[in-house]
This record gives sequence, C-alpha cells and structure tokens, in this order.
Amino acid sequence: MNRLCELIWDVPPEPSVFTRWSQGFTFSEHGRKLTLVQEGGGPCSVLAPVQAFLIKHLLFDRKLELTEVTEEDISAALASSFSSILHSAASGPNLTLVSCPTSTPDEAASYPDHLSKFQTSTVPVNSDLTEFVKQCGGRYGLLSFLYSVVLTRGIDVILTDLGPMVEGSLIHSKFGHSNQSLLNLMLTGAAVPNVFDGARDLGGIELAGIKEQSEVGYLTLLEALRFCQVGENLKCPKFPIWVLGSESHTTLLFSTDTAVSARSPLQNAKAAFDQFDVEGNGFIPTTDLPKVLEHLQMVTDDDYISFMRDRLDPDSSGIILFPAFLEEFFPGVNQDMQERQFPLFHYNGLAQSNIEGRVELRGGVATVYVEYNSLMDAGTAPNSILRVLRTKWPTIEIQWESGVPSID
Repeated sequence: MNRLCELIWDVPPEPSVFTRWSQGFTFSEHGRKLTLVQEGGGPCSVLAPVQAFLIKHLLFDRKLELTEVTEEDISAALASSFSSILHSAASGPNLTLVSCPTSTPDEAASYPDHLSKFQTSTVPVNSDLTEFVKQCGGRYGLLSFLYSVVLTRGIDVILTDLGPMVEGSLIHSKFGHSNQSLLNLMLTGAAVPNVFDGARDLGGIELAGIKEQSEVGYLTLLEALRFCQVGENLKCPKFPIWVLGSESHTTLLFSTDTAVSARSPLQNAKAAFDQFDVEGNGFIPTTDLPKVLEHLQMVTDDDYISFMRDRLDPDSSGIILFPAFLEEFFPGVNQDMQERQFPLFHYNGLAQSNIEGRVELRGGVATVYVEYNSLMDAGTAPNSILRVLRTKWPTIEIQWESGVPSID
C-alpha cells in the first residue's frame, strides 16, 4: 500500500486536500435523484467518469427514460459504472478491491490512519460488485474505489502508461487536483498522459495517447485556449456522453440522441490524417499516404499510391495538405451537412456551482448550424461551456432551460 500512496499522493497530502478526497458516493436529493454529490474540490476526476458510466448504463444499456428510473435502477447503475471502469482498467483476469467496511459518512478523515481501515481482496473480473458498492457510501468510499482502480490496473502498468515525461503523483498533494492521467485511467482504463489519438514520436521518445475509440468522451476548455488538441477517439465516443474539463474542474455532458456521437466521413478522414500529422500542421509527408489510406481501408496498390502522390503533391514538395486530401478522397463532404437539433443535459457535482445549490441535471436544446461565422469561434464564445463544445461542434448554439450551467 505504500507504493500505492506514493503513486497517488507522492507525499502525505495537506489535511484539507485529504478531507476533500475523503467522501462517499452519495446522490443528490434534488431533481431525478441520480446525480452524485461532490463535497469539495478535487475528486471530480473520479465522480464525473462514474456519473458518465452510470448514465450510459441507464440510457443505453437498460434503455430507460430518466424520468422513470427507480432507486433500485440507480443503485444497479452505480454498480455497473464501477464494473465498467474497473473492467477497462484490468490488466489481468482479476479485479483488486480495496474496501473499507467500517467506514461511516460522519467519521473524521485522517491520512495517517486511513490505510489501516482498508481490506484488500482479489475477485474475478466479472464479479458482482453490489456489496462493494454498498461499502462505498462511507467517508473513504471514493478512495476505496480509486485505490481499487489503481491496483486493478497495476502500479507497474500505470508507471508504463505514464511514460518517461510524467513526473509527480496522480493527485497534487498540496492543491488537490488530479492530472490528466488519472482522468484518462477512469475514462479509458489506461493512465496515459495525453488526449491525442494513438502515439507520437518526440525525438525518439514515444508519447502515448488514446489507442481506440472510447465509450465515454472528453472535451476540454484547454483546447479552446490552444493548449492541447483532443483526438477523435475522445471527441467521438461510442456513446453521446462527454466529460468536460475546465481549468480547475470536471463536469459531464450527455445527449439522449445516439446519432450525436456518430462519426461523420469528415471526422473519420481527419482522425486518420491526424494519426500521421503528429504536430497538427495540417499536412503529412507524402510517404505516409499509404498508411493513411490503409487506416481508412482504401486502395493502397503501389501504382495507385504513386499516381495519387503526384496528383496531391504536384510541386514535389514532399507533403500533402489536408484540404487537398479531403477534396480528393471525400469530395463534397461538407456539402452533405444539414442543420440539426438534439437535447443536451449537463451535470456539475458541486453544490455551489448549481442554482440554489441544487445538484441536478440541467437540460437544453442544441442546434448545430451549417454556416460558420467568426462569432462562432471557440475562443470568443460568450460562456465557458460553449467554448468547450465548439471544439467539437464549431457552429453549435444552445438554448438552456434555466440559465447557462457552470463548468467550474
């Protein structure tokens, strides 16, 4: 357990930080009573993904209407959420569960004493987690789950995930925020530090990103601020559910319309092209053309490749620009776009970030327009949530039912 704490905390955390992370999984009494409450700043990187997979279970596994879910449905969905995250993190046939059966919501949080309260067990990966979930309502419930995910993945495996460029712990022991690796671990099962697709080479050092399309996606304000670029594996998840990152907090957005998350031909083309445009310059070396076409399951015969290289690079500059690639292989793709509307719901677990302190889902209707104008630039959007969403839908506008929700 000492190695576990070194990986997560590095050094003993500030008492206030540990207190904020010492909470159980409890549901709000407001609205549909299916939203998890976050008691203080920090653990949103665990709570938002758990909430995401809970919503996935209710809407897309069980195909229930949110207005009709029962307390039993929600309890089962929480167990399914735990199982989904642990299963994706598992590096072997078993799960490692760290439980705290004597923990109660009212006990004081103490870092020096908390490890002595935990019990560790190993169970098959497909085990029923109902009893484990019931024990996660106490003071150390969230840490029980977090420690279980980390040990199920394996400390050595996580260190490999992190790679040589990442230093420090998963949680900042002084300020209490987690790093991107912890959030990626919760979302994808691997604690990689980056959000781009695949892997990139940096002077002989491999930087690991997201290997495949995720079930739950991720969008971040940092992309609108041009600090990073989220790859299509996270932008276009299997289900229309996205964890949203601000500069200091993590919330959740989802739709009941499954078509919202489907990849368009344009997105497929860009995802394949970006695999080899590692610096985001808008071009690839001509030598990478057959790899891009193979990724798209298109013709890669030598004669055809030679012909297309000459066609796409008539000046023999050695590069192929994305607009030329798109026009050649996906002509008229932008002309097929149509204006569309879909429902959106937002979750923020912090009471102080919700109207009247009511932690509940906030609904709205999104419209994605065909025509783009400069007022729709993500960097100049009138509110933070719109800035984030325009990194995926550049022409989106949203009419919220009761004011613009906060992502902070």
